[in-house]
Amino acid sequence: MGALYLIIALAMGLILTATFSLVPANVGTTNGTQAPIDVTAYLQSLTVPFVGLVALIAATPVNMLFVLDKNAGVLEYLLAVGMSQREVFKGYLKAALAIGGLAMAPSVLLNVAVHGATVTTAEVVGLGVMTAVAVVSLVTVLMTSFSSMQRKPTGMNSPLGIGVGVVAIIPEMLLGAVLGAYSLLFDAIVGAAVLVVALGMLFSIDRLISREKLLP
Repeated sequence: MGALYLIIALAMGLILTATFSLVPANVGTTNGTQAPIDVTAYLQSLTVPFVGLVALIAATPVNMLFVLDKNAGVLEYLLAVGMSQREVFKGYLKAALAIGGLAMAPSVLLNVAVHGATVTTAEVVGLGVMTAVAVVSLVTVLMTSFSSMQRKPTGMNSPLGIGVGVVAIIPEMLLGAVLGAYSLLFDAIVGAAVLVVALGMLFSIDRLISREKLLP
């Protein structure tokens, strides 16, 4: 099941990146008149939220693994050997980020290969990676925390955390055409805000989640 999520994320990332890159440079131009929206630039800017979405899908199995480990007593063992709640959560977060990074790497490389090593490409790729890290971090912390508070968690298919992650990147998808040249700045603000919230929750885990909540 975990491999399926990774395959879906890889396929989606490559297909979307290729689709956005194949749009002709003169799209949106009619009889020599440029449309109010730079369609080519807008589609390239969509790489930012979609890279985050690809990483989020790929990292979903890590959240499911958390529940399996909790029910099997793995978390109890980790606490018994001296790990804190935050250290336990950080372990799963690192795994989620690693898998998310693996999934988004082909899309990032394809984007650079198609658009070249330009300043705009560097900005788009950099913001895409930041958005992916922020969204995956937020969703992983939310979902593992939510599972810890359940008395008998049976799975991580609850849409709560994933829904929050998707909602966080929807404005980047919708407002890019409206903001124009400021869309990348908006992406940076959203990504930074989501990352701050995720880090704040992570460093508060020891106070928010008691050790007993991680026991089977």
